[in-house]
Amino acid sequence: MHEVVDTPVLSRGLTCTLYRIRRGMIPDYYLLAFPRSEGEPSPADLSEMLALGMARAQSLAKERVGDPGAYSVLYSGYSARREHGWHIHIVLLTGRWRKAWLYFVLAGKNALQALGLRRDDAPRPVR
Repeated sequence: MHEVVDTPVLSRGLTCTLYRIRRGMIPDYYLLAFPRSEGEPSPADLSEMLALGMARAQSLAKERVGDPGAYSVLYSGYSARREHGWHIHIVLLTGRWRKAWLYFVLAGKNALQALGLRRDDAPRPVR
């Protein structure tokens, strides 16, 4: 389930969407998504979006867990992500075990994709 939390606007007028992802495996998980209709972001959009993601991660961590530094931000480049569309992941973390769990889940998902047992429609560069 995806819940829209915010719709920040970049300086050139593009509206991004901050979603809260409610899935049982990774608690306190958010996704900041660039509009798919715009394709890949310009370098300026990318920089602005990463700065926006960091600021939102800090404010969410302070609101939800009382510590503005209790988060991880993950970004996958064009060829390394599972789905089309530019986005960054924000995961709130409350300790080492929560961080270890996050990396365990990510390792499992990526292993399943590498083995072809989990859907992976990542764009592939032309060689």
